[in-house]
Amino acid sequence: MKKILVVDDCPVVLKMMDEMLTGLNYEVTTSHDGQDAVEKVEAASYNMIIVDMNMPRLNGIEFTKRAKQMPNCKFVPIVMLSSENDEEKISAAKQVGISTFLRKPVKESQLSTILNLELGA
Repeated sequence: MKKILVVDDCPVVLKMMDEMLTGLNYEVTTSHDGQDAVEKVEAASYNMIIVDMNMPRLNGIEFTKRAKQMPNCKFVPIVMLSSENDEEKISAAKQVGISTFLRKPVKESQLSTILNLELGA
């Protein structure tokens, strides 16, 4: 079973993503902020990471920079979850290695398409 880490500071989003991904037969780990997620990535391997762009302590861009430096995460697709429309932030996210964007609110059909593209699921 493929493992996905979901990182978001909103408990409602974490619960919704957990339910959708579990329903699609993925093993899901959730994290409430980027710093906690760094620790999870150091401790385990994931097939994909879905991370919110705007979070306290460590935002999605900073998390991605750190994660991409770790050997077990170098080639893991990282999907940015955001309602952000700021082109500068979107460009910055792409520069640090974000695979693609998933718009909030997340629709299961969009999520499924991204999973198929990124994981061949």
